[in-house]
Amino acid sequence: MALTAMSCETLPDQEVETSAVYPIAGEWLTHVYTTTNGGTTLGPAVGATATNALGTLFAFRTYNTSDNVNNQAWLRLGTTQAVAILGKATVDVNALTISGTDIPNTAAGKAGKTFTVQEGKVMLGASKQPSGATADSIYVRYTSTFDNSTYIITGHRRTAWAEDEY
Repeated sequence: MALTAMSCETLPDQEVETSAVYPIAGEWLTHVYTTTNGGTTLGPAVGATATNALGTLFAFRTYNTSDNVNNQAWLRLGTTQAVAILGKATVDVNALTISGTDIPNTAAGKAGKTFTVQEGKVMLGASKQPSGATADSIYVRYTSTFDNSTYIITGHRRTAWAEDEY
């Protein structure tokens, strides 16, 4: 007869580290819409077709700057598309807002161009995903001097569940 004794050591939970601009920082699965009525009304989605009304799925990334301050974040959408943006915006982590005027757009092919965020906000726990997970939502309305158009970005924080990648 064999006797085995085991013991379990209980370790404390690891501390979750976040950046200075969290909860604005994150990876968002978004769709980009053209606008009408001077940029206030949602138009068709970028890349929409008869069989895919939602259009192109874009990863929109918002993240900390190297300065590690709580009032500035990088915004990155797309790569070379007309809607692509890459620049530092002003954020308010308490109000969960994003803003900025004439932000230099450093996305590929956008040298000398700027974008302005007229309205940007993060809404905590605002969307229920197909997986059943609750996710944060994001809304950003911006104008680009690349094509003098106003776009609206809408989406949810990436959950990493396959059914939520729409």
